Amino acid sequence: MRKGIGASAAGQTRNLVHITAQLGAPVPSCRRIAVTSIRGGAGKSTIAALIAGVIRAHREDRVVAIDADPGLGSLSLRLGVGGARSLRELATARPRTWDETAAYLAHTPENLWVLPATPQGVVGDELDHEIFRAGAGKLSRYFSASVIDCGAGLVSGLTQSIIAGAHAQVFVVPGTGDGALSARAALEWFARNGYRPLLTRTVIALVTHTPNPDADVDRARQMLGSGGLPVITIPYDRHLAAGIAIAPERLGTPARDAATHIAAEAFVRSLSGGAV
Repeated sequence: MRKGIGASAAGQTRNLVHITAQLGAPVPSCRRIAVTSIRGGAGKSTIAALIAGVIRAHREDRVVAIDADPGLGSLSLRLGVGGARSLRELATARPRTWDETAAYLAHTPENLWVLPATPQGVVGDELDHEIFRAGAGKLSRYFSASVIDCGAGLVSGLTQSIIAGAHAQVFVVPGTGDGALSARAALEWFARNGYRPLLTRTVIALVTHTPNPDADVDRARQMLGSGGLPVITIPYDRHLAAGIAIAPERLGTPARDAATHIAAEAFVRSLSGGAV
């Protein structure tokens, strides 16, 4: 019995070392990882916050999480940051140094940088690609990776421009049969609309929203995994379900491990080729 436990522990240690090496790999330029979903309520902002935190925890350089939701996006809430500055203001500014640029960003206790789409508590107007490009483009030289929390849906011009320039994608899907059907249709949409190369660099995050998932989660995993894309399930977690700022130390081990694997899969794929 002790031998079996020891072998399992050794395997987990090797896996952790491998993941740490993957997430800490050198980058040729800032890696852009887009986090998308076909509908609101899938858990997209939560996944974006989790994987940005994981990548940051495994790197010694800077990582930024960018909120690209023009409305009251929840990324800043999930990361526990606030502030009056935003992507819109950075887009019109002309910072010349890192210190001047950092003044437009929020910062978590874990040293993750955050760029909100709008000032805290303010509903923004339509966020177009030019504003996003002007704001986010000022960050590339300072960061090794950016995790971009896109607005819900795939048809907006902003989301399409972001995924067209992404090095990898995390596609967030609710763990239900209906969610899987919609997601499969969305994957076909990617293939038909010029994003087939991005599909090879896509990871599917299947989110469980109830503490007692039924067979729907297994069916959803089988349905989405049949195309060869990695499907990683985020199990229900009481801390995440509370909808408050994420405290990494309060995450359950299964949710933390799943987030780590999603981050590693996406980051490795971001190094495998250029953007679309």
